[in-house]
Amino acid sequence: MSRVAAVPVTPELERYMESLLPERDPVLRRLEEEIETTGVPGVGPAVGQLLCLLLRAARCHDAIELGCAIGYSAIWLARGCTGEVVTTELDPDRAARARRNLADAGLADRVRVLEEDGVACLEREERRVDCIFNDLLNSFPDEATVDRCFAASLRRLRPGGLLLADNALRRGEVLRPRSTGARNVVRYNALVAAEPRLESLIVPLRDGVSIARLRG
Repeated sequence: MSRVAAVPVTPELERYMESLLPERDPVLRRLEEEIETTGVPGVGPAVGQLLCLLLRAARCHDAIELGCAIGYSAIWLARGCTGEVVTTELDPDRAARARRNLADAGLADRVRVLEEDGVACLEREERRVDCIFNDLLNSFPDEATVDRCFAASLRRLRPGGLLLADNALRRGEVLRPRSTGARNVVRYNALVAAEPRLESLIVPLRDGVSIARLRG
């Protein structure tokens, strides 16, 4: 079987792909401008659209997000599922901004912003959900936290549920992981790939999106 060389996703190609996305509403546009100018974390419109499409295709009812920042990805998740999204954010200022942005998007009644550690949130409750989106891989202090998060995620997912994570390629650092963040990402990717209950792949969109489904 011949191999076709992969096309590198350059900034120009990324802009081309984003130009083909559906037009975003004023709230998302405002948040995209804020993310671009201030450097606050955000998945970007292409990944946001991917999250929304995945949840709709899987007919997800509810979701948990680890790492809310100002609520950008939570909006996409909420628009992709039919029920409640629970999202976590330790920074009180960002959590307050997220609540305001979610209210502006008309989602205050469907998204709960919890000011607590994301892993602790997963471990605390027993209720299962249809999707878990991990946007904290870059923030975990060590690989032991990655292991805890992965174990709790599997326990909290319903059969057929989606386990998603951003920053799965860590700007290419996964090839030579020297930093704690890069090693955490490599550990997470290895856990996902080795878990027989999951079917998975990584999509090289922006900083890489890990997509896994818990076999039903």
